[in-house]
Amino acid sequence: MRPDRTLVLMADDAEARFLLNEGPGTGLKEHACLMADQFPDLQIDYQDKAGRHTGAGAPRHSIDPRETLEQQRRERFAKHVAEALQQEWAQVRADRLVVAAAPKMLGVLRKAMSGAPAAALAGDIAKDLMKIPVIDLPKHLEGLVRA
Repeated sequence: MRPDRTLVLMADDAEARFLLNEGPGTGLKEHACLMADQFPDLQIDYQDKAGRHTGAGAPRHSIDPRETLEQQRRERFAKHVAEALQQEWAQVRADRLVVAAAPKMLGVLRKAMSGAPAAALAGDIAKDLMKIPVIDLPKHLEGLVRA
């Protein structure tokens, strides 16, 4: 019987990393990485505040934006990450998924994930672990990954 294979997705607003654990004692191996700057639709600057019209005698008003530029970019990047997750999931044939992401990104990723990876979600961590070296990650993922 082969041990459970766990795909770990780590993400923040600028980067996503996919790591694979092939069972107890095997550690984590980086499988793929995405950077937000590789997607042209994330480089577009959207206006995050409505303009004001001031003229002689004209009333001043403004409409609050529904989303900030930061939120728009985060949602677009999460969509790209979710698409990459589908591809990585099929390629590595993992049994379990663990997600560790900055809190705001984790909420957006939860909404963007679907299909087999979402169904295999074994747990998530609302913490940005992107700057942690791969060798130190198992202690941060203790209880979720048997590295």
